[in-house]
Amino acid sequence: MFVESYLQAASDLIQQYELQQPLHLYLKAYFKQNKKYGSRDRKYIAELVYAFYRMGKQTIDLSTRKLLLIAAFLKSELPLLFFEKTSTTLAANFHLSLAEKINWAKQQYDISFSIPYELSNELSDDFFTELRYSTPRVFIRLRKNKAEVIQLLKKNQIEFKDENEHCVSFNSNVKLDDLLTPADYVIQDYASQKTGEFFDPHAKERWWDCCTASGGKSIMLLDKQPNIQLTVSDVRDSILKNLHHRFSMYNYQSKYVSHSIDLLQPVTQFPSNHFDQIICDVPCSGSGTWARSPEQYYYFTEEKLNEFHQKQLTISNEALQKLKSGGFFYYITCSVFKKENEAVVSTLLENNCSLVKSQLIKGISKGGDCLYIAVLKKD
Repeated sequence: MFVESYLQAASDLIQQYELQQPLHLYLKAYFKQNKKYGSRDRKYIAELVYAFYRMGKQTIDLSTRKLLLIAAFLKSELPLLFFEKTSTTLAANFHLSLAEKINWAKQQYDISFSIPYELSNELSDDFFTELRYSTPRVFIRLRKNKAEVIQLLKKNQIEFKDENEHCVSFNSNVKLDDLLTPADYVIQDYASQKTGEFFDPHAKERWWDCCTASGGKSIMLLDKQPNIQLTVSDVRDSILKNLHHRFSMYNYQSKYVSHSIDLLQPVTQFPSNHFDQIICDVPCSGSGTWARSPEQYYYFTEEKLNEFHQKQLTISNEALQKLKSGGFFYYITCSVFKKENEAVVSTLLENNCSLVKSQLIKGISKGGDCLYIAVLKKD
């Protein structure tokens, strides 16, 4: 029976996987080595594995097979026929909503959906569950020629949602490289795009994107005001190499200077009070993106959360020393945990700063991520 082979393959993968690399890369390598699986086989096995991690670690006395079935039942990506062949009980309740399925699973199997970490203000355990079970989409930020891009998408019968003036979203399996001109768009999550609304760049200002990664927010910044003096930095040289390639795609290769900087160490490249505005998108748990990478939730620990908190404080305090008096500091995470968000900002406010505004940007209703941003002004 095919369904039993899917369950066995998924169970074997779970036994072998220990966060050696992102799950999607691990599965890609696994299927490359096991060419016997067709496209439907790969889809079913991957969905079972992702569903298992999405449910988080459970201490209940159930077999891996049973947990896989319950997890897949909750996510509802596999068809009813799959459950009719594996569990008549789950099949009989297949029609329930996610909330109803969760309540039913709690009662039937004593499964826990409580979150072991304190969430940001006004968030609930139900919200975090909804976040993990949301279906991620791909978002692009249109830089120009929107009308032509929309016409091209329609001509090629590509399904999309027009989210706002600059944003379009797609199902996760869309391929745009051979269709759209790279200079017309940037792949960037909805919530990440929304952070750009907080930036207020003026010509000739000195800006520092101090944890720039691939430079998405810096590109968005330059699109708003190309005549700033932009500095970007990251501790990873390979990431900066990718950034250089991306900036050249948008003809911004002469619009910035870059540095390889470890902000966990004293920064000597710039004097104090040097920058007008600083974007500090710190390393974090990524909990606001765990719909895309549920394996991170499964393997996350309180110890890791504490490590991120300390790292975020060190990086932010070091960067703040380079901000001018009266300048603005944009503290950003893709976390929904209070210890990485409000708790860090609360400490930063003791460092001659005042809070201008803060927001948890919730993109899950659109299939996007959740990001936290706080705008601080240095006194």
